[in-house]
Amino acid sequence: MMQDAKFAGVSRNFSKTTLSMAIGFATAISGSAYAAEIEEVVVTAQKRAENLQEVPIAISAFTGEGIQDMGAQNLTDLGKFTPGVEMNNDTPLQPTYSIRGIETGDFTVGSDPAVAVYVDGVYAGRGAGAEVPLADLERVEILKGPQGTLFGRNATGGAIHLISKKPQDENSFESTVSVGNYGRVNTDIIANSALTDNAFLRLSASTKKRDSWADNVANDFTVGNHDTQTYRASLLFEPTQDTEVLWRAYYGVMDQGSALRSVVVPELQAIDGSDPMGDYALDSPTVEDRDSFGTSLSVTHDFENVTFTSITSFSKFDAVLEQDEDGTANPDYYFWSSNTDEQEQFSQEFRLNGATDSLKWTLGASYSQEELEHTTFAEFTSGSLESFAVYEGIKAATAGMGLTQSQQESMAVQQRELMKMAGLEGAAISTFVYDLLASSGILDAAINPTLAANGLGMLTASGNLSRDDMIAVLMQGIQPWVQSDAKWKEDVFNAGDYRSTAVYGDFTWSVTEAMDITFGARYTYDEKDFSVVTAYQNALPLMGMGNVGLTGNVTLADGSVVPVSALVAGGMLPPAIPMGLNTQLPMGLAFFNNGNPSLNSDADGGISDSWEDLSGRLVVDYRWNDDVMTYASVSTGFKAGGFNSLNFGPGVDQSFDQENVTNYEAGIKSSLFDNSVRLNASVYFYEYENLQTLDLVGTPIPSYNLRNGDAEGLGGEIEMQWAVTDNFFVAGNYSYLDTEFTRYQIIEAIGETEADSKVGQPRVGTPEHKFNIMGEYTVDLASGDMLKLRADYNWTDERVGSITDAARIIEDYQLLNLRAGWTSASDRYSASLWVQNATDEEIYGGIGGTGAAIGSSPAWRYMPRTYGADFTVRF
Repeated sequence: MMQDAKFAGVSRNFSKTTLSMAIGFATAISGSAYAAEIEEVVVTAQKRAENLQEVPIAISAFTGEGIQDMGAQNLTDLGKFTPGVEMNNDTPLQPTYSIRGIETGDFTVGSDPAVAVYVDGVYAGRGAGAEVPLADLERVEILKGPQGTLFGRNATGGAIHLISKKPQDENSFESTVSVGNYGRVNTDIIANSALTDNAFLRLSASTKKRDSWADNVANDFTVGNHDTQTYRASLLFEPTQDTEVLWRAYYGVMDQGSALRSVVVPELQAIDGSDPMGDYALDSPTVEDRDSFGTSLSVTHDFENVTFTSITSFSKFDAVLEQDEDGTANPDYYFWSSNTDEQEQFSQEFRLNGATDSLKWTLGASYSQEELEHTTFAEFTSGSLESFAVYEGIKAATAGMGLTQSQQESMAVQQRELMKMAGLEGAAISTFVYDLLASSGILDAAINPTLAANGLGMLTASGNLSRDDMIAVLMQGIQPWVQSDAKWKEDVFNAGDYRSTAVYGDFTWSVTEAMDITFGARYTYDEKDFSVVTAYQNALPLMGMGNVGLTGNVTLADGSVVPVSALVAGGMLPPAIPMGLNTQLPMGLAFFNNGNPSLNSDADGGISDSWEDLSGRLVVDYRWNDDVMTYASVSTGFKAGGFNSLNFGPGVDQSFDQENVTNYEAGIKSSLFDNSVRLNASVYFYEYENLQTLDLVGTPIPSYNLRNGDAEGLGGEIEMQWAVTDNFFVAGNYSYLDTEFTRYQIIEAIGETEADSKVGQPRVGTPEHKFNIMGEYTVDLASGDMLKLRADYNWTDERVGSITDAARIIEDYQLLNLRAGWTSASDRYSASLWVQNATDEEIYGGIGGTGAAIGSSPAWRYMPRTYGADFTVRF
């Protein structure tokens, strides 16, 4: 695989020395010579409570205590140490969850995620509302592979289920304060009360604050800071011995700077003095604001042989995400965006569970409705549009030369500077506009009668001036406009009404005492109404600034200065165009629709489409003895189609097809040596049909659109836990994953050829190898107090960093986290010292984004070394 070292993260080859030190440390601190027993973990992956080791699904489960000991603050922290899983929520309002290489990178609302996130049994339809604090959780379950039967649509990659603790029959209080460098102050307060003999209340409040880890060398605002508040309440009522009513509610406020993203083009870094691994230079604030609320009511009743469950939920959030897309303060590359969301979601699920001596079964039905409004704002300057045109010119001139995207970006910056010094600013956008006018049919009366009839068509299509002369004519008005750095603003509005209905059944038949066969199926019907509304608020100036008409002189391509009147008299130009609109070209560059001055799919009631699917699974598991179980399964998943939210042009469909995935898997789960060793492993192969892939597509103006392709993946995972002694515990895991596109939709209308295909390339962000090891040692003091020492080590292989350039590689990296904790004999007080990224590795979490459209790709990095202390008191 080709590698571009300029934009890769700092090279961190797998360190045998570090691994040897970790193992040596673990061996040195082991004391006693007898084995302990690993505690049982109960999960609800099959909609019933079961021992993790008895469930024939690949699951990584984290208990609340384990999450706390790990020091994890969000799902991304859990993903780093989970085999086959990558999670990136540097921007919590646009998180990305990838399981076994399956994800959806769409940041708009026309599509759905490929990994389903559930909170207390309730599906979170949008990633912007899925991130919750990890405090006061019972556990987190990460289910791998399609979960279309029991979890339904949008679980093609898998499902993540966060389960919070229920109210308890006791009075208790717990408060934790965590402080650290970069101004970190986190607090978690949890109170539980037994109101009566059968009613219990639990309340919690969490706040997280942290400053940015770097300085803005260009402006006085900061980015990358954290400031969130989350409040949760739950009430458990048990009117009878067989009935449980559980009400939950939460309210969250986020008011912070968005992710710190800094440009990775060396030439731009040199101009503004920025460094993705250090101080940054940004010229537009980045903001993440969100108000969220949700509530659910779960009713469970046990009949003689059947359990009935009803879960009713409602949630909503309002969010604003503003970002500096170009990652630089250079005015020639100004690109700011804002995404606003308003979402409401209602869901209802009914479920019946039953069991006999030979059959366990689940029947269910669900309905959900999501209503949302989304607006994407884009803001450029005339100077950044010139940079965009220079970059497009470089790409066209170097097509077929084998240059990487990063090399083309560097060449474009150099060319932009040379043009400024030569007094040729405006030449690139003038050339781009002329070619757009001449080739795209914008001035065809059948496509755009307004522009074609106002004289501009005569100017462009008269044929009396050469291409170079016409570009020179256009440049008379465009050059001073580019030099003025005038603002250019565009926006597009989306509204959606999504409805989903499903019925499902899952049956496990015990054929013998040792062998079970499970069969499940779910029918899903999705219906979506969607609208796209945009209008061009801008106009490129033609023939002078403002309403001056065709007057004055024109400098032609050969340098000669000719009065416009002479060109008109000679028939080379049409008579003077009337004042006003006729000297301006209304158009969109961010949200382009083949040159039409407006796009309003809402005029006829919007766009409607529907999709249906029958998903299922077949599993055979065999228990060789009480300690070892093997299984083999075939499962399918389904994700509804959707709509391109930003724009569409020639060859780009407004809607796209549904996804389907088929996964073949075999695994083993074992508890060995008197349950002191737990060893689980699985191998799998999946085929993906109509994978929805977000790509930067030229139409001829590049914009992010979703298209369909096919892909496949082959991999394996192994997880091990070993209770070496009562005081020493070791765990580790390893995953292998090989993914590639097997079909990639080519859009011939925009000139794409097989050279643009990604067939044979790996999926973005999927490392081939990933390894983790953890060691934990407890020391029981004579006073009854306890010390706990813990180390977590991760190594992740290199991966493709950008959908637009497979040569842009993020190199492999390693992470080491350390923690030392003390708990009093009464368990009333606890304190810990911790350090994350102890070796201060410089690691890119991702490269690219919408800034790549203008040749200014940014990157975001993992946190540098952080350290601090936690203090907990319980009553």
